[in-house]
Amino acid sequence: MKARIDANVPRFNQACVAVLTAIAFVVQSWPLVAAVALVLGVTRFVGPRYALFTQIYVRFVRPRLRGEVVTEPAAPPRFAQLLGFLLLSLATVLFLVGASTLGWIVTLIVTLLATLAAVTRICVGCIIYDKAVDHP
Repeated sequence: MKARIDANVPRFNQACVAVLTAIAFVVQSWPLVAAVALVLGVTRFVGPRYALFTQIYVRFVRPRLRGEVVTEPAAPPRFAQLLGFLLLSLATVLFLVGASTLGWIVTLIVTLLATLAAVTRICVGCIIYDKAVDHP
């Protein structure tokens, strides 16, 4: 059986990414972009036990929700998270080499995609994953 996760976890993570990268842009703090990339990297490669946004959701948000937990396949959001990590890592490298305009463009792309996923449940990374799996 394929791994499944609480469907609200990716949405919460995407909302955190969207808010934090938007704040980073507004205050022009590329280290905040790097910190979000680090959080996504730890989440993706170490696991949910050490995932900051996931742990905030599991410990503080989920206990306050009523009703049954709806699940979804874990693979598509994990792939989308990997893409977010890679793009924010690229943005961080761009900031470090002095290409801050490009760094902010990449960051804002992630911000927009994370906002779209958090608000509408339209996850572009998940769609890419599903297309790749359905049509290898």
